[in-house]
Amino acid sequence: MCRYLAAKSEADHYDRELRREQEEIDTIPDSEAAEVAEYGVEPHEYGPVVNALRKNPQAWLDFMMKFELGLEKPDPKRALQSALTIAIAYVLGGLVPLLPYMLIPVAQKALVASVMVTILALLIFGFAKGYFTGDRPVWSALQTALIGAIASAAAFGMAKAVQG
Repeated sequence: MCRYLAAKSEADHYDRELRREQEEIDTIPDSEAAEVAEYGVEPHEYGPVVNALRKNPQAWLDFMMKFELGLEKPDPKRALQSALTIAIAYVLGGLVPLLPYMLIPVAQKALVASVMVTILALLIFGFAKGYFTGDRPVWSALQTALIGAIASAAAFGMAKAVQG
């Protein structure tokens, strides 16, 4: 949900800035043209570029959005893709510690298996994360497993406390 909201907020922000920038181009075009000078470009140098952009209003708007505001048009499918990706990850990630309980009838043995399988999955995920992000894979694996183990232990402890 957070990823969906973040992507949606980014798209909403872009749309607001796009409308504001379009309004400025329509109402104060000379001020908008002069903003190019903020990049250290002299009027005789940016004049031909601005004149060319003025002939193509959409290109001028795109130029100002990208170079003045540093905003790229967000992919409209991103919010939904983010939501689906997170949902699938939660389901698959949640199955890892639960599978032993589905397969092993004795709860105490299932708990031990769940801890081992979960730590192994965290080590593998952490290693892959480190490998693909250019971080040290072994360090990333250990860090991910440690943080996951602490979070799992805290959740287990809270459940025990509530249970009585």
